[in-house]
Amino acid sequence: MTPPRLLPERLRPLRSMHILVVEDDRFAREQLSLLLSRFAARLTTAADGAQGLETYKFERPDIVVTDINMPRLDGLDMAQAIKAMDPNTPVILVTAHSDTRFFLRSIDIGIDGYVVKPIDADNLLALLAKEAKTLLDARAAEDRAGMFRFILDINPNFILTLHAGEVDYINRTFLDFLGAPDLATLKLGQHAGRFLELDGRGFDAADLSWTALLGQHENHTHQAVFTPLPIGSDRARTYLVSSAGFPELGRTIITFTDITPLAEERRILRIRAATDALTGIANRAELAEALERECNRTSRHADNLCAIMFDIDHFKVVNDTYGHPAGDVVLTTLTHLVSRHVRDHDTFGRYGGEEFLLITPQTGIEAARQLAERLRSEIENHSFPAIGQVTCSFGVTANRPDDTPNSLIARADTALYDAKEAGRNCVVVR
Repeated sequence: MTPPRLLPERLRPLRSMHILVVEDDRFAREQLSLLLSRFAARLTTAADGAQGLETYKFERPDIVVTDINMPRLDGLDMAQAIKAMDPNTPVILVTAHSDTRFFLRSIDIGIDGYVVKPIDADNLLALLAKEAKTLLDARAAEDRAGMFRFILDINPNFILTLHAGEVDYINRTFLDFLGAPDLATLKLGQHAGRFLELDGRGFDAADLSWTALLGQHENHTHQAVFTPLPIGSDRARTYLVSSAGFPELGRTIITFTDITPLAEERRILRIRAATDALTGIANRAELAEALERECNRTSRHADNLCAIMFDIDHFKVVNDTYGHPAGDVVLTTLTHLVSRHVRDHDTFGRYGGEEFLLITPQTGIEAARQLAERLRSEIENHSFPAIGQVTCSFGVTANRPDDTPNSLIARADTALYDAKEAGRNCVVVR
C-alpha cells in the first residue's frame, strides 16, 4: 500500500466518521486499520461478510470499506443487505475484479465507489473524504430542515407548502386546528375538519385541492374564514392568507395570519358607519348606497323598485311637549314597528330627524302603496310610551326608465309633501 500524500485539510471530513473495515485477509485488514485509524474518529473491523453485517446492524458505522471475496458472505451480498437497511450508507469496495458482471451488480446494489488492489492510499482516502463530506453536508441539511420544521411547527400562524401544486407540508399549529395528527391523515379525510370560506368561496378544509388556487396567484393576499365543525362548537376566525413562490426551493409557501380581532373591529366600524346610532337601522349614507345599488340592478334587469318615504306628523310638538328623550323613544318604537314588515332584501333607514325611507326592490307600486297603508294604520293604532298616539304621512313612488337615485328620492319626497298638504296621516302615490 502506497503511503498517503494528501494534505490533512482535505481529509478533515473523516475526523467525525466511524468506518467499518471488512476484510478476511488479516494482514490486509491490519494495514487498512493502521491507515484509516490515523484519520477516522473511530474504526471497527470484521473478518468476513457475515461478521461485518452483524457489526453494521449493532454499531451502524458511517462508512463501510469491504473486500469482495470472503467466506460465509461475500462483500457484494453484505453490501446489498446494508443498502437494504440504509441506502444512504456509503459502501466502498476494495477489489481486484474487473469483469463486467461485477460492475453491473455493483451498479444494481448502489455501490458508492471502489479502489483496486494493490490499494493506493491517496485514492482510498480521497474517496472516503468525498463520501464523508457528502454525509456531513446531508446531515447539516437535515439538521437545518429539522430546525426549520421546528420553527414552523411552533409558529402561531398556519403555514403550508405546495410542491407541483400539491400540499407537501402543513405545520403543527395548522394540523392541530384542523384536528389531524399528520398530513397523511388529513389527506385521507380522517379528521374533524373545518369549513373554509376563501375570498367568499366555500371549501371543505378536508379537500386540499383549493390550495392550488392560491399557488396560481403568488405574491397576492386573500382572506379566509374558518368555521369549526360541528357548527357552533367554536366561533369563526378570519385569516389573512399570503402566498409567495420560492423557485429555488421548488415550493410555494402559504401563510394564514389570524386577523379575527382586526376583522371584527372592521366589521363593527362598518356597521357603525352604516347605522343610525339611535335606532340601529341604516343611516342616510347607507340608504344612498343601497338606493344606488338597487337602481343599477333594476336598470340591468328591468325589475320593479319602489321607495316609501314617511315622517312623523307634528314631531316638533312631541319634543317640545314631552322632551327629547321621549321623542327618542317614539323614534325607536316606530322603528321596531316598521321593521317587522321589512323583508330581507328591503332596506329601511332613518333619512334624517323624524324622516324615514323604505327601499323595496321587486315590488310594484300597488304593493308598495298597500304596505305603506298597513304601516300608517299600525302606527296610528299603537300607543307610544308616555305620549300615546302619533301618526305618520307617507309618500310612495316607483322607478321609471329614466330614473336616477336622486330623481326617485325627489319624487318620493314630493309625494310625502303632498301627503302633508292633504291633511297628514295618509298615503300619497306619485
